[in-house]
Amino acid sequence: MSRTQVEPEDIEALAAILELEKKHHCRTRGLCFGLFMFSLALLVIAIVTIAVLFLTGRISQEWLSAIQLLTPMSAAVIGFFGSWWACQNCINSIERTLFAARAGRIKLFTSFLGNLQCADKKKRALWMEMATSLVA
Repeated sequence: MSRTQVEPEDIEALAAILELEKKHHCRTRGLCFGLFMFSLALLVIAIVTIAVLFLTGRISQEWLSAIQLLTPMSAAVIGFFGSWWACQNCINSIERTLFAARAGRIKLFTSFLGNLQCADKKKRALWMEMATSLVA
């Protein structure tokens, strides 16, 4: 399909496909946000617990080794936030493309469709980075 031969039926079909993609990315965004909030809460609880134990003088050698867990927990927080942000950017680009389709702006629609970027590869890279930091 070239840019000059786009028919209205093609735009409607692509818009319907984009609507389905948007729903999928909205679910993924919700999951990533939930995991981000959960991992952030765990990180804050861990930091507060270690700080209280340190300040009260009840920290032992076993608890000092628990400080090493803060690094992978921080990586998880950053990874889930990055995934949430990537999903949000993808949803924004899909909405922009859908708006151009609904407005009947064929050239703008095809331009936005060509620039539509969803972060599946980046998300996989973040997950792999987080997994390697948990193993190491």
